[in-house]
Amino acid sequence: MLLRRLGWIPLLLALVLPAAHAAGRCTIRTFTIPVTMDGMKPLISARINGVEARFVVDTGAFFQMMSPAAAAQYKLGLEPAPFGLWVGGIGGAVRPDIATVKSFTLGGVSFHGVEFLVGGNDRLPGVAGSLGENLFRVRDLELDLANGVLRMVEPSHCGRQELAYWARTEPIAVVGLRWTTEAHPHLVGEAQLNGHAIHVVFDTGAARSVLSWRAAKRAGITPGSRGVLRLGMISGIGRKPVAAWSAPVDVFEIGGEKIEHTRVTVADIDLEGLHADMLVGADFFLAHHVYIANSQGKLYFTYNGGPVFDLSVPEPARSAPAPAASNATAAATQAPAPTSPTSSAPSLARPVDAASSPAPALSAESDSSEAPVDAAGFLRRGTAYASRREFALALADLTRACDLAPKDAECRYQRGLVYWHDGQPASALADLDAAIALDPRDSQARLARAQLELRQRHAGVEDDLDAVDRIAPPEDNLRLRLGQLYDDIGQYAGAIHQFDLWIDYHREDVSLPTALTDRCGSEAVANIDVDRALDDCNRALRIIPKAAPISASAVTLSNRGLVQVRQKKLDEALADFTAA
Repeated sequence: MLLRRLGWIPLLLALVLPAAHAAGRCTIRTFTIPVTMDGMKPLISARINGVEARFVVDTGAFFQMMSPAAAAQYKLGLEPAPFGLWVGGIGGAVRPDIATVKSFTLGGVSFHGVEFLVGGNDRLPGVAGSLGENLFRVRDLELDLANGVLRMVEPSHCGRQELAYWARTEPIAVVGLRWTTEAHPHLVGEAQLNGHAIHVVFDTGAARSVLSWRAAKRAGITPGSRGVLRLGMISGIGRKPVAAWSAPVDVFEIGGEKIEHTRVTVADIDLEGLHADMLVGADFFLAHHVYIANSQGKLYFTYNGGPVFDLSVPEPARSAPAPAASNATAAATQAPAPTSPTSSAPSLARPVDAASSPAPALSAESDSSEAPVDAAGFLRRGTAYASRREFALALADLTRACDLAPKDAECRYQRGLVYWHDGQPASALADLDAAIALDPRDSQARLARAQLELRQRHAGVEDDLDAVDRIAPPEDNLRLRLGQLYDDIGQYAGAIHQFDLWIDYHREDVSLPTALTDRCGSEAVANIDVDRALDDCNRALRIIPKAAPISASAVTLSNRGLVQVRQKKLDEALADFTAA
């Protein structure tokens, strides 16, 4: 059953790519799809049965996928996947279901009967799922995330010619590609870590690049090595997040590019099924203009600017700068690494030879321009700068976008987040106020304003939380954060209601221990349904991963102690408080 309806993908490209040119000089035809960076996630817009949806561009996924909560939100029926089908990643494997979308619209073209795998953890609020290699492999793929652009590309009469057509004087790096299997294709190439050969998977769905401990130890890096720092947890599709470390790396080389004195995330991840050692994630793609030449089995890239592997700051969340666990595939939730140096700009030994390898000609319908020309373009480039923590550049682009589109609520919202991250709360609040005035139903802007007002001790937090409760779909992942904010302001009944909703639609999610712990705590403080609260804390303690920081169990034990005070079990309460 699975894969029986993949005909929509070649049909999409046949409809949107312009007619081929006559035989002769190498030409390329392109179809552009806007990409917006949300933290370290590249997102594109689509429609599910006419309703707007956002998807992660995930070159590390073999098939399009959505979470169970998203399937419920879009009212999609589920049927079992073929027997024996499992989808694996960081944190384990899941057995997915299948949802069939009657009408799926991408790039302005609608298709019918499109299947999605359903399973795994929820992603960012408002993100339905991911689009994978079953779409992106059928043509060449160009990713210029720093400028907010994805292009589906079809070269013609190009043979083995270098296809980084945008490069004029900048060096071009080239990596040979291989695919793991025809049924489950993953983009695998070679690199070197401190002089040791490794195999890497090019995975835009991974927020940050992650090296396996198995490969790190071959290169002489261990948890006890000098400069290795414990970070937070990373999680993927499975329910078991794993601990992560930041490790110093002398030299990372790929495609002729050399990155010296940097740091990478290292975790106990199993990539042996892919015959690989490392996920090269969105941090790498954000720093490079990349052309995945499926037609040649090569990957071309040029350096765009900024750090390639940057562990100096945690990943920003779209809904607000407050940290939250990321559930997307291989997304790292990282604490700052205070001693992490900023890596120098990479160097490339082999420059482009323009004389022997002329740039391919674009078809008349293609657009090679990179500089923004409208508000949408400045907005996308501004969010990309923000993802790289280049706030001055981000504010310049977002201000230009807001000037060009003064009634665009999204522009004011995004600029507000950048002001907040940049330590300018007054300007942030002004932009969030403006965004909500332009679009009162913007739940993300209201949630962000509530968190900012909470920190700034301003009034109106409860009004914003109540508005988000009315606006957001009951299945939305933001319900967990909403419950935590209600708890912060002492509205425990409201908090419990949000936790109830989140748990109902996220029964297998990696964040379930957190939600159970939080609901237990709210019920204990409010002295509401303490028997269920005890069950919640007990269940959370059973399913908290062994690799989780001890603080996770400490909070749960403390909450359970308060429950047992309510139940007048003082000896048990004292034991829990002592253990916490």
